Amino acid sequence: MPLAKLKYNPSGLKVTPFGFSMLMLTLFCSIFIPNTSIAQRLSLKQELIIEKTMQPTLQDESDKHELLMGKGAFVQLGKDTIFNIHGLRYVFKITGDTAIRLDKSIYHGTSFWRYLYEYNGQIFTMGGYGQFITNNNIESFNFDSREWYLVKTSGEKPKYIKGCVIRAKDQLYLFCNTLSGNSVEANISDPYFYQFDLPSLTWKRFPIVQSELQNFEAEIILYATDYIVVMDNRNAMLISNKTLEFIQVSKEELGIKTSYRNISIHNNSLLFSNDIRHRSNENLPGINLGTFWNEHKFAAKKIILHPSYYQLYPNRIWITTSCGVTILLICFFIVLHKRIKNKKETPLINQIIRHNTKTLSTEELDQLLGIDHMEIESRKAKRHRMLAQIEVASPGLIQRLKDESDKRRFVYYVSRD
Repeated sequence: MPLAKLKYNPSGLKVTPFGFSMLMLTLFCSIFIPNTSIAQRLSLKQELIIEKTMQPTLQDESDKHELLMGKGAFVQLGKDTIFNIHGLRYVFKITGDTAIRLDKSIYHGTSFWRYLYEYNGQIFTMGGYGQFITNNNIESFNFDSREWYLVKTSGEKPKYIKGCVIRAKDQLYLFCNTLSGNSVEANISDPYFYQFDLPSLTWKRFPIVQSELQNFEAEIILYATDYIVVMDNRNAMLISNKTLEFIQVSKEELGIKTSYRNISIHNNSLLFSNDIRHRSNENLPGINLGTFWNEHKFAAKKIILHPSYYQLYPNRIWITTSCGVTILLICFFIVLHKRIKNKKETPLINQIIRHNTKTLSTEELDQLLGIDHMEIESRKAKRHRMLAQIEVASPGLIQRLKDESDKRRFVYYVSRD
């Protein structure tokens, strides 16, 4: 849309009322509404200024640091765009077509693959690798002293920080955290993911619940406008910041060849180069991450930032459930046993137990059983059946023994235990 609608007039140009209104609105927005977009690419002039600034300290290394690192190298503080070089402590204010150095750091090279972020008008870096150490520092830049300072945090802080960081409002989530083995030993994958609360500077730690995120060794982490790319030796993970989903593919599928010596970022594109680094005005082969995502989003999975207790601790729940079921079964059998025992304690058994004599003759037992009125043979058969039933209901209650005074006879001993 044109800023103003112009009419040709022999005496000059005339602005119509509609065109004048549009022009005033445009001027108002440009003056009073701050620009919140974050630049993600340096101009060639800015690159040369930054390289010249680094040359006295880094000397021959000053032109070997990749400056085109996309969103991961920029933060927005109000109207100001701040640039921090990947792996170094230099801080520049990007304005117009120039770059103004803000820091006075002299110690560099300890924060490669750090995470850069802004909070409450301050810039911070989290973790990084350098000098053979994967650090776990949170550092803040002080604009007055022009120095970086360590920030004290609390909670379950990771022992090292070099991984993918996702920001959701005032929370940072760290996963695929990897301790570098310095090409001497194997890298170590952190089995946990971490939540860092920015207002309270407090860490929380949780087990990683998604198998795809376990044992993924983050060697390269790139932050594009809408995506994050995490790479290990062979595979790559593409994460969408908007949907908080991820897909995992091989580097080859993402278009990354083993011959490439450098990968840089421009907006939502990966750019590949056979040189250590390249200029911003060079045309390079690359891949559009948005297009790649749309072609592969059918395989996308949601990142679980807030797992349930069951997802976090399935073994604990299984053990607790097993113990609970075992206790319930024990209680059930105890109650069942009592009920069976109560059923077995019939009036006849209670009568036998309460009888004041422990040793009974056959006649006394028949009277106690209520069969003394029967004929001898009928009584004998009935006694046999009733003693068998009593033995089933209350084992050992009545025992038949030889009469010590007359071995031809039997006596019956009542056990009350």
